[in-house]
Amino acid sequence: MSTKRVAIPSVFGLDGIIGPGGRNAGVVICHPHPLYGGEMSSNVVGAMEEGFLQKGFTTLKFNFRGVGRSGGSYDEGKGEVDDLLAAVDFLKTSLERDSKIILAGYSFGAWICSKAILRLPDAGCLFLVAYPFAVYETTELAQFRGEVYFVGGVLDDICPMDALVEFYRTLPTIEKHLKIIPTDHFYGGREQEIVEFIKEQVSFP
Repeated sequence: MSTKRVAIPSVFGLDGIIGPGGRNAGVVICHPHPLYGGEMSSNVVGAMEEGFLQKGFTTLKFNFRGVGRSGGSYDEGKGEVDDLLAAVDFLKTSLERDSKIILAGYSFGAWICSKAILRLPDAGCLFLVAYPFAVYETTELAQFRGEVYFVGGVLDDICPMDALVEFYRTLPTIEKHLKIIPTDHFYGGREQEIVEFIKEQVSFP
């Protein structure tokens, strides 16, 4: 499947890569923390992209403001939520009306997805890898009632396993799934397990 580079209209202009899939389902994928080397070429972002493409989704990954070719500068999460909203609007131009939309993110990107989800009534699903429970709050995530997929690493100190399991256990949403992988926060050599989890568990319209 061939992907292509795209310019996403926003306040600063964002650099993205779109992958062709079905017009009835799409996913926007968010990368880890911009101040610690996070960008859309991350191995985990790539694994999510591959998994969703193989599942049949149209995929869109992008660089937050100030990363790579994207304009602007880091905005401590607030502006990055606006970036994600702009990316969703752009993705919709490649989808049919009322298509299934998933917000997917890794670490900081997972937190940004959780911050945006309640502002996107047509996005009914989250796919979160290494949600940074040790660093950020879960206010919006705890209020979400759609589908949620969590991936966590046994040795991850940014997404501590006890915090992940306890949050997952108490989250009242009806549709929730959890994948635990024996890895640290960086998932080196474990990317294929994320791909397979998406292929096996994520529902497609």
